[in-house]
Amino acid sequence: MTNDKLTFSVSTLMEKPMATSESYTFDAEAEFEDIKAISNVTGKVSVMKIDKGFNVITSNVDIKVAFECERCLRDFTKEIHVPAAERQFYFTAPENIEDPADIFLIDKKRQKIDLTDMLRQEIALHFPVIQVCSDGCKGICHICGNNRNEKSCNCEDEHSSDHKPFAGLKDLLK
Repeated sequence: MTNDKLTFSVSTLMEKPMATSESYTFDAEAEFEDIKAISNVTGKVSVMKIDKGFNVITSNVDIKVAFECERCLRDFTKEIHVPAAERQFYFTAPENIEDPADIFLIDKKRQKIDLTDMLRQEIALHFPVIQVCSDGCKGICHICGNNRNEKSCNCEDEHSSDHKPFAGLKDLLK
């Protein structure tokens, strides 16, 4: 998916000497595959001409994303901050490609680079490993289905302090 506000012209840099760079800021509607964005994506980008294309560095990328809590299944939002990311955009694809998802090409016909996929990858890499609404989330009771954050229940919890799954090991060691 392409977003015109995340597409930058490199036509002026094409004719410039190596190591010439330009910087931009962006504030664009976030339309990323598999990411439930609820705010625009903002940040800065610096584009520098290199031998086989352009070196692109993004910095201070911010976006708010909606998640579903893994414990209580409620929706919550979290701000994702990507301090910096760097990729190379090539005029032609390199011969030795380990991962095709890491290859970014310049649209030579329009003389533009599109940051959409680069940003999508970086934002996803900065997702929380365990997606919970709060550290203190009690989750859903596996017996009655109540959200324990809203209402307590009297169901016997298999994870209570009385439950000792390794208690039988003591007898095996005798």
